[in-house]
Amino acid sequence: MGDNDLMGLLFPEVFVKRINIKEITPCTADPDRIKFLAQADRSLDEVLSILYLAVPNAKLSEKLGALSYRNQQHLVTVFYSGRIGMTYVKDRQQAEKLVEELRSLINRAFIHLKTHGKPEQALLEAKKGLSAMKIYEKLPKTNCKECGEQGCFAFATKLLNSEKSLQDCSLLRLSENAENRLRIEKMLMPIKLNNPIRGN
Repeated sequence: MGDNDLMGLLFPEVFVKRINIKEITPCTADPDRIKFLAQADRSLDEVLSILYLAVPNAKLSEKLGALSYRNQQHLVTVFYSGRIGMTYVKDRQQAEKLVEELRSLINRAFIHLKTHGKPEQALLEAKKGLSAMKIYEKLPKTNCKECGEQGCFAFATKLLNSEKSLQDCSLLRLSENAENRLRIEKMLMPIKLNNPIRGN
């Protein structure tokens, strides 16, 4: 029995049991791909702030009641109401796989909420204020180009948008840069849910 199974037994009322795909249409960017709308079986307003802090490139709009982020090439939007949209999906089979991954991530956010409570406002404000410059300040600043970018600031920008990962900077893997690596990781993902969300 996994941790999620155990937590499901302890807190069955908090989990999303199903996310149903409601509408599939051709993707605007590529007609050979699809986009879809889905609906969770409960509202997600309690966990969007946790997901915002757990997904590196997430943007949270309290005004719209929505969280959006990129997971590889897919643009994902999750609304307080439990409505979910996703673009640039290969087919229905991939859509169902992506929905199941998202349901698992949402349920880990509910577990976090139950075990840790709501995130502190300071964490939310820090993430809202995160910029490429703040990340750049923690990088080695050698402009070595080993990451494939023209310099460290370009790398910081791609890191902020999840187009690059910390692993792409060989200097950050060195022990003398371990502290800054951890700081950048914490800036990008103040809460860890062991999520499968990846950049491009």
